[in-house]
Amino acid sequence: MKESKSKIVSDALEMALELSVGGEVFKIPGANIKSLRVGIRPYGFKAMLSFWVSSETREDKLFSRFIKHDLMEVKLNVEPHFKPQDAEIESLELHGFVTGKAVLKELTIENVHLKDNPVLYRHYRIDFADSAQVLWRQHFPCDLLVDGTVKDLIEANKATGVNLKYDWEALDEKFAINTLSVEPGEKGASFYDFIIWYAASHNGVFSYDLKENEYTLSGAKDLSGQPINMSKLETAEHSIAFPPTIRYNDRFLNAFSENPQKKETSRDQSKKGLRHDILLCLPVASDFEDAFNLESNKHKIRGHELHLIHCRFPQITYRPGIFVKIEGGLWSDKIFPHDTEYRVRDIFFQAQAVDEEPDADHNMEYSRYNIDMRSRLELKDEGALNLPGFKTPRYPIHVEGKIVSEQGDEEEETYQVYEHPQTALDQYKVKIPLFDNKEVVVPFDPLFAPGHFYFPAYKEQRVLVALDFHTARIERFLDWRPGGRLPMDSQGNHLLLGKTDSSKTSINHIYVDNKPQFNMKRTFDKDTEKIQLHEGTIILETKEEST
Repeated sequence: MKESKSKIVSDALEMALELSVGGEVFKIPGANIKSLRVGIRPYGFKAMLSFWVSSETREDKLFSRFIKHDLMEVKLNVEPHFKPQDAEIESLELHGFVTGKAVLKELTIENVHLKDNPVLYRHYRIDFADSAQVLWRQHFPCDLLVDGTVKDLIEANKATGVNLKYDWEALDEKFAINTLSVEPGEKGASFYDFIIWYAASHNGVFSYDLKENEYTLSGAKDLSGQPINMSKLETAEHSIAFPPTIRYNDRFLNAFSENPQKKETSRDQSKKGLRHDILLCLPVASDFEDAFNLESNKHKIRGHELHLIHCRFPQITYRPGIFVKIEGGLWSDKIFPHDTEYRVRDIFFQAQAVDEEPDADHNMEYSRYNIDMRSRLELKDEGALNLPGFKTPRYPIHVEGKIVSEQGDEEEETYQVYEHPQTALDQYKVKIPLFDNKEVVVPFDPLFAPGHFYFPAYKEQRVLVALDFHTARIERFLDWRPGGRLPMDSQGNHLLLGKTDSSKTSINHIYVDNKPQFNMKRTFDKDTEKIQLHEGTIILETKEEST
């Protein structure tokens, strides 16, 4: 969050820190925390804190665990120490995993000889974040799910350690193909990127509940809950920001030659002539209509925002998702945000102990801190999405497959055309050996041949398949048909037709003694017919081969 200025104030805070690592739990009293910095967004948080641990009277058992590579879980509660009587204030809870750590200092007594020269205090620092950011940013799965939902795909790959629930009809829609792409490395998209990309591209919400330590993929922002009146005593300053307005219209172009279409949005605030063109090629008209409705609804004009600089740690329940109203008390009813309901969106908070010495308030529950706290609020019914930056998953991915045909006997090299049950479009089925021979559907197209060549791919033919998120297509063929390849010495070309070696027609042109020869041979069991053309000779032959 970028703010023009900040305000440092002193306040007493109660904090409780719990670290879980290697099957052990370490509880750090709040006053031992000397610094805290946290940025909280609707989708998660990042934080840093430092604390002292004493080994004057007891062993510092944390140290032996801290220096290892075990995953460390963090629970931190923060609340004001001085609260109004009978006030029901929920603490600010952060629950995540450590991403970085350090031992900043080890204190011993210098110039004094003590037995074993012990370390009396250690100053620790940890960086931590919410579980999805920490775990899913290191998660790069590749998967294929057929005849299932995106929810099924996510559930099969989300791994453990992240609590995710769903409230979105789009996630329950069935698709013939659901692909999770993979591209590890700095430029690759992680599972976290995939989740955020899906929410952004399908106009959905990815939100994090600090209190429940739970994420939700939903179709809209949660509007449940009553607003809390925020006292003027909570804030030092407020300002109103007006984000940029969208001045263009979206124009969608369907390049399908049998039914080309154009459709354009009509925004009241648009400037005539400004547009974003989006080119598609969709043979099904309803798919084009769905794409238009989705994309045009995604680009929402964001309303004004309220920026607050706090003069104390809030003495109300305050976290992203909470609704507040700016009214009553010392607030003027003439100010712009008066009587408007807002949703807390972002919080930035820093706290530095007034006394940073290791023994100051040691092992107490609270201490005094110099704090700098700012927050950003949006309108309660704001429809624009709040999502982190992400890397777009790379589609398509390429895998090998084999053509499926249920025509004829198992050994026959037949082809089969499958009809899409809703659109009546013709399709192949291709099994993907890498993914347990799952069968995907691809368009029944002539590919690189012009339309007057009708040569469908045959059963078990190896093909390179391009898997997109919800679609697939054949990119190219990968092998020669058995019996189709000719010896190099012949410098020949061959067209092999038919189902099996005993039911086929072979047409080839070869060189014999460096002279061209044309052959055509029909075979059905023992019955054969042959036409052969070579220099000075035409042979027409029909016979029954002997066994």
